[in-house]
Formats: sequence, C-alpha cells, structure tokens
Amino acid sequence: MTTMSDAINAFVQLGAARDGLDPYLECARRRGMPAVLVDTPAFLKWRRHLGLKPFDIEIPVAVPESADQVSLALRAARVLPAFTLAGFERYAQSAFLLAGQERIAPWPHCGMSFTPPDKASQREALALRAPEVLQPAYVHLGLDAPVHCLDHLAFPQVVKPVDGAGGLGVYLVRDESERDRALREAAATRNYGGAAFTGLLVEECVQGTEYSLQCLALEGKARILSVCEKVVLPEHEGVLPGFREAGHMAAPGDHAPCEVKALAQSCLDATGYEEGPFHVDLIRGGRGPYFLEMGFRLSGFGLVSLVERATGVSWAEATFTAHLDRREPLWLDSGGTRQAAGQLVATDPRQLARAHELAANHPGVHVQAAPALPDQGQFSARELETLASDRRRHAAILGRVTLRADSEDEVRGLLRHCAAGGQGG
Repeated sequence: MTTMSDAINAFVQLGAARDGLDPYLECARRRGMPAVLVDTPAFLKWRRHLGLKPFDIEIPVAVPESADQVSLALRAARVLPAFTLAGFERYAQSAFLLAGQERIAPWPHCGMSFTPPDKASQREALALRAPEVLQPAYVHLGLDAPVHCLDHLAFPQVVKPVDGAGGLGVYLVRDESERDRALREAAATRNYGGAAFTGLLVEECVQGTEYSLQCLALEGKARILSVCEKVVLPEHEGVLPGFREAGHMAAPGDHAPCEVKALAQSCLDATGYEEGPFHVDLIRGGRGPYFLEMGFRLSGFGLVSLVERATGVSWAEATFTAHLDRREPLWLDSGGTRQAAGQLVATDPRQLARAHELAANHPGVHVQAAPALPDQGQFSARELETLASDRRRHAAILGRVTLRADSEDEVRGLLRHCAAGGQGG
C-alpha cells in the first residue's frame, strides 16, 4: 500500500466497510484496476492496526463526506478515477456526487442527477410517489425542535438519526420521559467521523418480523438477490433502551413474495435510483410490509458473504458487472439443493459459549473471533474522538457465528438458540 502514485483507470472506494470485508477490493484487482481507499486519517490508521487487507493506495481525507475534498485529494495523489462506490453508508452521498463531478461510473446510469436521500427524504419521496407503500407514522425533527409536534404518535416509538449508519443513535422508547432522554442523547451523539447528525426521525414502532432485502438496480428495475430475516435483540446503552440487529437468515430473492418485490421496485421509482446496489429494511406488520429505510450500497454486518453463501452470487461482482460492463450479471439458479444460511454477530460471552457448544457437534456452525482492538495508546486524543463511534462498534462485537443447515427452520432455531445466550436464556 502507498499513499502517492500515478494511478489511472482507478477504482475509488469512499469509506472502508466497517465489517472488514471490503469485497470491492478483489473485484477491482480481478479487473486490473488500481484499488484506492479514501477515509479519515484516523480510521485508515485504525484499519491498519486491525490488520485488515490494504488497498493499493490509501488516501486520508479529513472530511470524506465532502466530494470536493475527496476530488482535491485524488488530484494531489495523482489518481485518475474511472469508477467510485461507497463502502460505508456515511459516505454514500459523497460517492455519487464525486461520480457526477468526475463524469465516471456509476454516473450517469445510476440517475443523471441522483444523490442518495437521507432517511427522512426517503419517507417523503415514497409518500409522494408511491403512497401505496406502508410506512410507520413518523415526524422529522431538527436537533433542537420542540416536541409538541409528536403528540399524535403512539408509544412505543423509535428515535433515530436521519443520516446515521450501523444502528448508531437508535433508541426504542416507551414514554415521554424516555423519549426526551433519547432526543437529548441522539442530539449529543457524534456521527461516524465526528460530525453532528443533521436531524432525527421519531416514528411509531410497528410490531412484527424485520427483514432486509439485498438488491441490484438495472435500468431502473429492481432485482432482489436475497431476503434476510432478522434477529433483533433488545439492548440497553446507559439508562435508555434500544435494539440491534444481532442475526440474519438469508434466502434467495426469487423466493420473495410479490408484495415485497413490488416494494423494492417502488423504492427505485420513488428515489430515482436506476443502477447499482441497494438494500431495503422493512417490517412485516399486521397490514403487510412496512418500509423502514434503504441504503444505496452493499449491506454491512457481514451480509455480503452471507448473501453469497445463500445464493451463490457475489453481490460485489454483480455490482461491477452492472456498472462497468453495462449488462445484467449471470445469475445462478437458486432452485437447487443449496443449504439455508445464517449468521449471528455475538456481543455477549454467553452467545459465543452457546455457539462454541453448537460448533462442537454441528458441522454447519463456525465461530470466528473478532480481531483484537488496537491499542488506544497508539492514537492521539483527537484521533480517538474522531473514532468514538467506530470504537464503540468494534468494542461491542466479540465474534461472528456462521450457520448452515438443510432447512430455514433449522437455521432459525440455531440462530435463536445462540442469540438467547445474551438474554439470560
């Protein structure tokens, strides 16, 4: 890895994937493209201390969410980009802006003037252009807005930033006092990279099973690669309750119900996104699937590898094929004998203990320990402040459990057994 080079026809990734996978790196190398990673100086240093695979060129930029700063840094490093994508949700908007400024893929086929809307703008776009899509009742708030406009919302409620990532600043509240604390806490929390959030969503909590769709847009048409059923666990951070995605069970996307396929297509139609990877989070309530949010990149939390285990399709390679070859990838037939697949991100020693017990007797269960946290003594106080959200995220994860079995019911049972270890079960 170097920081100065004459690199032409380069692939530029804005933001390292926080799950450590970075599948675009190998895609670029298979095509002979120099692979360039842009992130904050502190996170590039953090990533090196984690021992993760280096990119060919790594360029520190103080504010990667600024496409102008990224463009100037690329020129200073003598990098001529041909293709750019976001590796992390925080920098998705910057990646699309950079593509438009530099006239490189995925522009213009992603949408001539497309920029990713935040969570509030997604809701507004769907309400305007696809009103048939169900949404939880919600209010979009500024960080210091009065709360009287929330009186019509029923409890329990979810408080979350409109531009957060990785579950940062998300709280589940049961009454006004908890909501007031959550609003104060969210307003004080720093986003990845150290900036403040730009606003908050307060929404009614819909009861049901949560799902995530891993998708690819091609000429404005949605193709669902996989549908992941989530295992969502309650979580307490300080005095406030919350929740987190602990596990996922993946099934091929061609198994998705028609109403789910229609929802994915409505998301593209409403936002104007025409080409590239995206994911959609939804919850199946009593009236059907409710839209929660979408992201315009590959999913994190290790889902890229889970999708490939469940479907045989490389989501990252399919993305490169769509953007650079301008053709539909060669999809594998998912109707054969492929086993069901799942994973759990363990944050409690009891979860890991249960997983190790299962792995000793079940050939489809494997446990991978999380990498050791870097020594904080190697970082300045300013760097640690910038890395605050990343440090919390990494410190919470103890390991990853992957599961395979002959049926979805069996994988679901194994996932829930491991996850229950963190709930005293």
